Order: sequence, then C-alpha cells, then structure tokens
Amino acid sequence: MRGYWLCDTQQGSFRIEMIRLAGRDSYVVFYENQPLGSSDTAEAALMRLIQGATHKPSCGLDIARMALPTVLSDWTFASAP
Repeated sequence: MRGYWLCDTQQGSFRIEMIRLAGRDSYVVFYENQPLGSSDTAEAALMRLIQGATHKPSCGLDIARMALPTVLSDWTFASAP
C-alpha cells in the first residue's frame, strides 16, 4: 500500500514517506516538505526522528523538545491515490 504517515503539530507537519532514491526505496522524514533524513524502514525513520538523529529543520525547530508519537500507529496514514 502506497502512502505516507503524517503528524500535525502546532509547530508544523511531519511526514514519513517512501521515495525511490538511487534505485532503491527509502523512507524519508519531512518537516514542512523539507527532507530531514532517510532510512530503510518507516519505523527506523521514526526512531531516527524522535532520537534526534535526523537533520534539524532550517527554521531551527528543536525536535527533541517535541512530544511526537513514538509509534507509527499513532500517526495518521494517508493512502496515495
């Protein structure tokens, strides 16, 4: 199933989406359409995000201070058309 996971916060939206990079599927973490990093699985991408192992957004938002859901089932899944 194609789609992405979304988490809207008061500071902006986070998204984890599968994208084809260099001939292979990667799960990319986005903050307001800015890519922050990629991983082999959606779960690994989420772990990297909540552990502070992704790039920081250019706006300087401190992700470590945010109470983001720590499991994908707590994010909203949106199916791709």
